[in-house]
Amino acid sequence: MQRALRGGILLELMLSLALFVAGASVIIGVMRGSMDGVMRASMHARADDLACSRLVELDAGLVSTDELRGTSAAVNGEEFAVTLLVEPTGVGDLVRAVATVRLATSVDGPIIIERERLVRLRKDDAE
Repeated sequence: MQRALRGGILLELMLSLALFVAGASVIIGVMRGSMDGVMRASMHARADDLACSRLVELDAGLVSTDELRGTSAAVNGEEFAVTLLVEPTGVGDLVRAVATVRLATSVDGPIIIERERLVRLRKDDAE
């Protein structure tokens, strides 16, 4: 009788330990996935800010199109490469400017963000 009781207690203990380990593994996996998501969202937000600021600088006339072509900028220790494409629209001096942001380590890698805006170029920037 004593032996059967000890075996039952041991079985319950092993089952509870297995459930605890399985639950902890699931929680750790979910936390790891959520942290990766937060990092991706943060990188996406920084890349979006960089693209928008480059387009606003161009629109404000602070920089010329030649200064922005193929530039890279370090944001919080992470290098982003910004490429700028300027296309005429046929409406006066308005151009369609497209800023594409990628990681600087991968020149032909996936695009992180791409923003476009109609920009009125200064007289000395017009091509």
